Amino acid sequence: MMDAIQIYAIAAGGTLCIFAFVNLLPLLIPLVTRVSIFVSKHFRYPYILHRHRILGPWTRAGVVIQLAYLALNLFCVFAVPSGDGLKAANFSDAGRRAGALAEVNMIPLLAGPHFAFLADLLGLSLKTIRGIHRSAGWMTAALVFLHAMAAASDGPLPIDVSQNLFAVIGASLLCLLLVLLFPPFRKLSYELFLRSHQALAWGSVYAVWRHVPSDKSSPRAYIYITMGIFAATYLLQTGAVIVRNGVFRHQLSRATITHDSGAVKMQLRLSKPLTMDAGQYINLWIPSVSFWSFLQTHPFTVISWDAKDQDRLDLLIEPRRGLTREMLYHAEKGYTINPLVMFSGPHGGTLSMGEYESVLMVASGFGIAAFLPHLKKLIYGYNTRAVRTRRIHLVWQIKNEADGLIVQEPLNIALEEDKLDDGCILSISVYVETKSSPKKPFGERATMYPGPAPLPEIFLAELSGNNIKVHAAEVGAEGQKSLEQSESTSSTLQGDVESGSRWTVAGDGRMLVAVSGSEVIRDDLRAVVRKYIRMGVRFVELDYQPK
Repeated sequence: MMDAIQIYAIAAGGTLCIFAFVNLLPLLIPLVTRVSIFVSKHFRYPYILHRHRILGPWTRAGVVIQLAYLALNLFCVFAVPSGDGLKAANFSDAGRRAGALAEVNMIPLLAGPHFAFLADLLGLSLKTIRGIHRSAGWMTAALVFLHAMAAASDGPLPIDVSQNLFAVIGASLLCLLLVLLFPPFRKLSYELFLRSHQALAWGSVYAVWRHVPSDKSSPRAYIYITMGIFAATYLLQTGAVIVRNGVFRHQLSRATITHDSGAVKMQLRLSKPLTMDAGQYINLWIPSVSFWSFLQTHPFTVISWDAKDQDRLDLLIEPRRGLTREMLYHAEKGYTINPLVMFSGPHGGTLSMGEYESVLMVASGFGIAAFLPHLKKLIYGYNTRAVRTRRIHLVWQIKNEADGLIVQEPLNIALEEDKLDDGCILSISVYVETKSSPKKPFGERATMYPGPAPLPEIFLAELSGNNIKVHAAEVGAEGQKSLEQSESTSSTLQGDVESGSRWTVAGDGRMLVAVSGSEVIRDDLRAVVRKYIRMGVRFVELDYQPK
């Protein structure tokens, strides 16, 4: 037990450390910023393995993390503590340790009934949660394989013993689960694949529970922890759905389903107002669309936004297969009128685009849906002087002119709302891949160009800062000097970057490049932006990415 002198020494030393930390904090922030830029440029953005039908893309940072994860698991399997330090485990002991470690790796696999809710709970992106699930799944399978090899090397396993029988059953279920992961099985029917995946996973858990000896509490404790975490997150998610939908206090929400230019448009009339930030999405359940739809929930990006709570949510849905194709069919035939719906959400993090002076939005196809709420929020923030943004350029790549009709009306509304001080902070460029005629107007103040979008040229033009709108009242002596510098250096921007110049965007402003587009567009933009990270540019892939 500590005496008064020890407590005094710890308190005095801790106080001095706090003062020193606060004093050194201004010096640490630039260091952290430089380290972050270095990591982004050399690890987060570059690919080691590019996209492939089965593998990729793998960034350098991703490979380093996976290797560290693999090394940690190998150390836990083969390194055994002893009185003299660490020693290598024999193959039989390593197999037993691999079995226990496989149970530990199963915990994140079954941490929740839905990825979206788990991502919100942990404050991670949906892409990160899926990556963790994928890595933990393959690691669990590898450890189970090692455990089975070690058990087989110890001698025959009589099947008439219950523990051995369920070991074989569990291994068989796991092998079937891995086989169904291959793309041909997933594309056949994703809903059927998902339910089969979940059923096989829980079947494997039950087989492991029966395989583990009942007289050993430690291995079974991992299974009880897994089930306890799943039950807790399931109850939390169920409670959130009940509260959000007002199940016991209000009537359930209703939907109006229409179609336009091959797209499904849906408006939800909510039973109670909902706070929804730009870029967030909901998981929707519509039991009356098809026979199996009562077993399905699908994520959809909300394209409406309001500064206040919303009692109506607008969705723009791309018909693919399964439920979305059924929704288009019902909308065209008028079969489903005013159906009951339930939803979970809002899901997804918030992206503060208003912190950036210049925002370049790049979309292809239905990726435009992810940017519509951001446009509304940014223009509202500009009109109310609540954001820093002074330039928005939306670049939309489509296959033919007919695709542009889907959102021409909301884009024109956004342009009309861009009216403070004569507006014009928003510029919209539409590029048609199959079009060869000269450019022409696309609605109000938007332009349609032929061919694919020249993304590097567009990015450099925005990076120069020449298109950023600055009010006369905001331009003092320093501001005028900054603008003159921007104009004089824009033509030599490429050379400045290659020589390592620290010239920044329009007077130390920051630029955001956000993309919701095809894999080719995302990879091309990533490669371009990587060279300009030191100039205050940030690259973001939104949650929704069109196929």
